[in-house]
Amino acid sequence: MDFFIEKGLAQLRAIPFYPVIQSRSKYELIDMTLTVMGVAFEEVSKRAQDLKQEIASWDEGRRCGLGVLPKGPFITLEKRENRIFYLGKRKVDPHMTFLFKNLDSALLVLTTQMSAHQALAESRILLHGQVSYGMELNRALAIVETYLFPQSILNRIFKRPPTMNLYHLAIKGIIYATMGPALIKNGFKCTLKKQ
Repeated sequence: MDFFIEKGLAQLRAIPFYPVIQSRSKYELIDMTLTVMGVAFEEVSKRAQDLKQEIASWDEGRRCGLGVLPKGPFITLEKRENRIFYLGKRKVDPHMTFLFKNLDSALLVLTTQMSAHQALAESRILLHGQVSYGMELNRALAIVETYLFPQSILNRIFKRPPTMNLYHLAIKGIIYATMGPALIKNGFKCTLKKQ
């Protein structure tokens, strides 16, 4: 069995421009995942009380960025009116930024093969800004992941997976239902800003 896998991988690597195709595919997957994460922050902050409590102490107008070195993709989030707003696929003068060192590090975290806590501990993510802001964003990210991912993934990426009661599961269902329209709305918003 391993022989066939190795032979198939060797044939795949023999395709002309394979490294370019592989790198571009990783970039597009990370770009799409960061967009979903940005929209998820916005939707969860509208409905989840635990995220509202977490961001209540944040300064009004605090902007946080998530991105990949050296050339992106990036997203920016802003706290306004006790909610988090997704500002789009760009860096908008953030007060604090999580920067993945490379596409491979970002891929591990954003495809839930590794938790953000573990990536920070392994120095796969650089923190640009105040450490306290980074810790607060990391806790907020954990809450968003709780509402975004199914329990099987949460069991894998958290040491102690969060328990959800019926109320939290109902909120999770509402967030799932609103994610599609919110992604379409934000996709149009990003397209209009590019033109």
